[in-house]
Amino acid sequence: MAVPVFRPFPPPDPPLSDGTVVLRLPREADAPAIAAACADPEIARWIPVPVPYHLEDARVFVAFTAEAWSSGREPTFVICDAATGLLVGSIAIHRRPDEPRTAAVGYWLAPEARGRGLAARAVRLVTRWAFAVEPELVRMELLTLVGNEASGRVALRAGFAREGVLRSYLPFRGGLVDAVMFARLRDDPDA
Repeated sequence: MAVPVFRPFPPPDPPLSDGTVVLRLPREADAPAIAAACADPEIARWIPVPVPYHLEDARVFVAFTAEAWSSGREPTFVICDAATGLLVGSIAIHRRPDEPRTAAVGYWLAPEARGRGLAARAVRLVTRWAFAVEPELVRMELLTLVGNEASGRVALRAGFAREGVLRSYLPFRGGLVDAVMFARLRDDPDA
């Protein structure tokens, strides 16, 4: 079976920003902040990160993001507070080798960054960017585990439509779990 080949997205220069959040490429110096955030039980509850999460896991993640950018399969950003420069999360575009017209966005936020609208801002920024740099892209998906109401609200605020529940759909910690599908189409009105 052939390994899928993606056309790499060019990293944005300057980094993406709306004046409140900045999305930039991860770097090794981010590992301590990533490790601290991903040690949060709420992140582990909804995202398949290693448990417990250690500094070495964060270093592996940063190395993975460099390869994912160069291969084009998963452009990944860290989310930073524009006012302070502090890392508050991560966001990525997951490309589908079987369907280049569809991709998915996934993210996490550190506990201290939640409830400020930063996730919705980051999702809007990265979605607009992906549609701008990939002419074939028609559909951006955002999946949440059933019960993750906060991420569902983020999807709606970012202009995604709730499409329904996919039963036993997502692989998660050794099983398949139900997920809520949200999607935004290229020609949907801006959020």
